[in-house]
Amino acid sequence: MKEFVLGTDAQYEMLKQSLNDDRCHVYERCIFPSSFSRPSGRIGFEKEQVGYALFIDKGLTCGCPVASRLLKSWLKAGTLKFLDYTDMKVFLRSLTYLY
Repeated sequence: MKEFVLGTDAQYEMLKQSLNDDRCHVYERCIFPSSFSRPSGRIGFEKEQVGYALFIDKGLTCGCPVASRLLKSWLKAGTLKFLDYTDMKVFLRSLTYLY
């Protein structure tokens, strides 16, 4: 997760291009923030007919007292849906405070 939260614009552009193959891209052993219930796990990205889906190992928790409701919802459900790629990128970058 750290890899995506702190990713450069060029890295995000490469990810966006890779999602054009209509497959779910899963990244193993992503580094989670120290406030998460596990140190590492999987993150997934998928381009859907309308928007994008962001996946994470379901059932994680975050002990950070200022964690957003959206973050907590994503961790609980394991999935978040976004209308466009920019929204997903903005969400991930908004998590820099966790690192």
